[in-house]
Amino acid sequence: MNPKIPSLTHAAFAIGLALLFLNAGMDKFKNPNPGRVSQKLIQSNLVEEQNFNAPVGYWVMMNSMKKSGFLKVIGVLQILSAGLIFIPRTRLVGLLLLMPVTVNIFLLHLFLDNRPFENVQTGIFLGINLMLVLYYIDRLKYFLMKSSEIGKMKLSSS
Repeated sequence: MNPKIPSLTHAAFAIGLALLFLNAGMDKFKNPNPGRVSQKLIQSNLVEEQNFNAPVGYWVMMNSMKKSGFLKVIGVLQILSAGLIFIPRTRLVGLLLLMPVTVNIFLLHLFLDNRPFENVQTGIFLGINLMLVLYYIDRLKYFLMKSSEIGKMKLSSS
């Protein structure tokens, strides 16, 4: 097998993931007004029935996150991560920065949104991100070993 194939495959998946999250990050700034959640729906599900089941709770939460500006913070992280992923020298940093974002997106959909397609789709993005990070496992091990040695040196000199 040609040794460049894993590297090219990694680059292709990384650029694809970067394009996806660049688009998702920019979308957070395109429509600043959140979609309305029907007051009747909120009153009947959340207030009267005390039913916080998906997807009503998800819609309310997403609406709140959009109105508060929190989704813009996520958008900035997505855009920054995508920019770092595009550059081969900073790809690992971008992938590591994107990891908590993809974990949170997946968990939000898993626990608050009952659309199976969304769970599968966000799970795929998380899986791709994880696989791309694991490509750098040797670098991560080296970094973790070096940082633990520095910690040991600091403790022994105290």
